[in-house]
Amino acid sequence: MSNKFGGNTMKKVLVYGLGVTGISSVKALDKLGYEVYTYDKNKKNIDELEGYKYSPISDGKFGKYDFVLKSPGIKPTDDIVQILEKDNEIISDIEVSQRLFPDREKIAITGTNGKTSTTSMVAHILNECGKPAYAVGNIGEGVLWQMYEKKGVFVEELSSFQLHDTQAYKPHIGAILNIKEDHIDWHGSFDDYINSKLKLAANQDQGDYLVINHEDEISQKHIKDFKAQIYEFSSQNIVDRGLFLEGNKICLRNGGCVIEEILDVRDLSVIGRHNYENVMAAILLTYLYGLNLSEIIKAIKTFKSIAHRLEYVRTLSGIDFYNDSKGTNVDSSVKAIESFDRPILIIAGGYDKHIDYTDFVKAFRKNGKLMVIMGATKEKLKALCEKYDIKYILVKDMNEAINTAYSKGENGDVVLLSPASASWDMYKSFEVRGDEFKDLVNRLEEKCE
Repeated sequence: MSNKFGGNTMKKVLVYGLGVTGISSVKALDKLGYEVYTYDKNKKNIDELEGYKYSPISDGKFGKYDFVLKSPGIKPTDDIVQILEKDNEIISDIEVSQRLFPDREKIAITGTNGKTSTTSMVAHILNECGKPAYAVGNIGEGVLWQMYEKKGVFVEELSSFQLHDTQAYKPHIGAILNIKEDHIDWHGSFDDYINSKLKLAANQDQGDYLVINHEDEISQKHIKDFKAQIYEFSSQNIVDRGLFLEGNKICLRNGGCVIEEILDVRDLSVIGRHNYENVMAAILLTYLYGLNLSEIIKAIKTFKSIAHRLEYVRTLSGIDFYNDSKGTNVDSSVKAIESFDRPILIIAGGYDKHIDYTDFVKAFRKNGKLMVIMGATKEKLKALCEKYDIKYILVKDMNEAINTAYSKGENGDVVLLSPASASWDMYKSFEVRGDEFKDLVNRLEEKCE
């Protein structure tokens, strides 16, 4: 087997971390003929890897490897990472996929918020237009096993964690949706987070395409650094080349003065300005891929909203319940709040990622009725509510939060779960948190008049 990393035939690799990414990587690397070693602080043998050849390391004695593939959740400051990087190159599965499968068609998407929705939209459009497509990366099954098994277009949702450990990664078509403060606990600084996001475009050239948000300050600040052809989307201003929102209409402009209305957002099943931005990004990405614009528009109209992302649950006693458990940072939850022009009772709080919640609380002032606060960030949110004169109630868990919000809500109100915080203080994931919210809401009974 030739070494696509350069040099002589390579054999020995270490996969550090046996979550979704690690399992996918072990399977693919074994099938490709590598001698695979694994290390996980909590796991040794994995049921999903039965039948695959790999050697678990249990004594913490590491050697020299052709590369170490680190799972994205493991921090750069991790003690084992510190040991391994003295003698080894540490990279992500995204980087490995570039080196092993450089000719695979891919569309890359990153951003603090909106990347899962946009990735899903792009994959949906491609499949509806007859192009086999697979959502991979930070969504679904790991990218390496998917690329080993399948042929088609790989629509990659890329986290800052994955991009952090890349060097040669180079998508022909990519998007940076937005860059807002997040994951400072993992990166150590906002600058490191920013630099990781920008790595998506670092190796692109003039033959490539990059879609960016006209309103995103950081993307605009670095626009002269991008070498790819730039297309923009905007929900607030007319752009020179790309898509923008004017009233209820999404319009296309490809340089010059000609503006073409292509879509009425009232024909979509998703709501909220941020979702219209995601739609514009998805349309641009598939348009640049080469799909017919009329077919793209037909396909996006059939896209349904994703679970835990401003997901309508039910209406009870005239109160609408929405599950936005994926609102794990300030910017995401601000966008959720701005999607409604009615009184909101919001359930907020969770794991503390050491970010500033001021903008979240300020945004809630406009039509916020009550903030129901739980989780590790409750004291931070409580202090800000008191500072900005916002009514709040502290609760111990989701059940109490929902019952409190429902009891205080009235006909025409919205009860919104959008915590502006990760879930890890109380839940395994934002999905588990959102599922509990939906389950408890669906058990509620009509109020007695």
